[in-house]
Order: sequence, then structure tokens, then C-alpha cells
Amino acid sequence: MAQAAGDLLTVPTLKGNAEAKRMGRAEAGQSRWWIRYPWAAESFYGTAEAAMAHMNKRIGEQDAQEPGQG
Repeated sequence: MAQAAGDLLTVPTLKGNAEAKRMGRAEAGQSRWWIRYPWAAESFYGTAEAAMAHMNKRIGEQDAQEPGQG
């Protein structure tokens, strides 16, 4: 289950938690996020909802690649 606390979003994965930290705010509710997964890290630009959806998509992709999972 995903959790949101201010400028930090947390999603559990098979390998540990993924975290997105808001790095800056822009107009129209969009922000820059730094997303750290147990296996990689990336930046993302969008709303908190879009960042959460992006994290869940990446986690699903990673889980699908794990041998013996799914």
C-alpha cells in the first residue's frame, strides 16, 4: 500500500521501499521528483498523483522481470 506524507511518497516493493521526494514546485501543481527504488533512481516531472502512478508502473515492470515472481 502506498503512503504519502507531504513531499515524500513511499511505495513498498519486493526488494524494499521506493521513495519519491519533491525537489521543487512549479505552476499547475506539477513538481520535480527524485524517485529512488531499491534497484535504481530517476527524476520525474509531474503532480504527486502522476509520480505515484509512475512509481507503481516502474515497480510493476521490475516485479515482472524478477524470476519466479508473478
